[in-house]
Amino acid sequence: MADRLNDEVRFDVLGDVLATLRFQGTLFFRSELAAPWGMSLEVSGTPRFHIALSGNCFVGDDARAAVEIEEMDIVMLPTGNSHWIADQPGRELIPSQLASEACELGNALFQKGAVTNRLMCGIVHYDQHVPHPLLASLPDLLHFSNLDSSQPIWSTVTLIDDAMQRAGGRGGTLVDRLTEVLFLQLLNDYAERRENAPGFLVALRDRRLQRALTLIHREPGFDWSLSSLGDQVGMSKATLVRHFQDAIGVAPMTYIANWRMMKAYSLIKYSSMPMEDIAASVGFGSARTLNKSFQRHYDCTPHALRRRFQTAAPTP
Repeated sequence: MADRLNDEVRFDVLGDVLATLRFQGTLFFRSELAAPWGMSLEVSGTPRFHIALSGNCFVGDDARAAVEIEEMDIVMLPTGNSHWIADQPGRELIPSQLASEACELGNALFQKGAVTNRLMCGIVHYDQHVPHPLLASLPDLLHFSNLDSSQPIWSTVTLIDDAMQRAGGRGGTLVDRLTEVLFLQLLNDYAERRENAPGFLVALRDRRLQRALTLIHREPGFDWSLSSLGDQVGMSKATLVRHFQDAIGVAPMTYIANWRMMKAYSLIKYSSMPMEDIAASVGFGSARTLNKSFQRHYDCTPHALRRRFQTAAPTP
């Protein structure tokens, strides 16, 4: 085991988190707008973002002053809190759902007069029953400015915009996948800019913490201890706990226990893998042991979760 763990095999920890939490992106609005215009967005609980393709606008909520978004800026709200977006503060606001539905029906709003803005808005859904420190450590609003057409982020935006135009303003599988790529690019950009800030993304840029997370995610079923994990990353138990807690907000063994439950939840809900195999893959001695821990954690049995989801899922 030790020899295998010492192999420097690249493992995408962030990709593992995104796949387990079932992150799925989609665009819900793309339109050319003529001032005055303004839209309100209710709480979504999942990340939202707005892209100013052309023209400046403002984003705000009740908790902070309005933020001016210049052309080729992107603003992301990781927790999906309620907010508004408009060409100027103080505009009359209509629900964004109405504006989106009007676009889909070919009767876009805010079309009287000269076009002042081109705007794309997207959302990233995920299974909120498996909360992870990834989003919890991010601020309520992220503003990505000073982007230019040569950067990968804006290249992805251009691809999304082109695909939307070819589809007559509608999304689709290609747009959804590109939206997920954009979300990942924005997360990485944030981590690069906030090199010394705490949080899961920044922890992935610390060599020893990244190694610890790689081991945990690559081998969730291994019988990890503070000693075995510390030995693999070259840290004492006390140092490992302190650095891990400071960066991610939980102790290593707590993170391991929570991650095993998240992996089990995802496998039970979205796969047909036998319970014994799931238990073994996430570090439980038997399906019975998994059942007890799962019921304490999620207040339902694995079989009840699988049965409920399979009953609710639409027939292909």
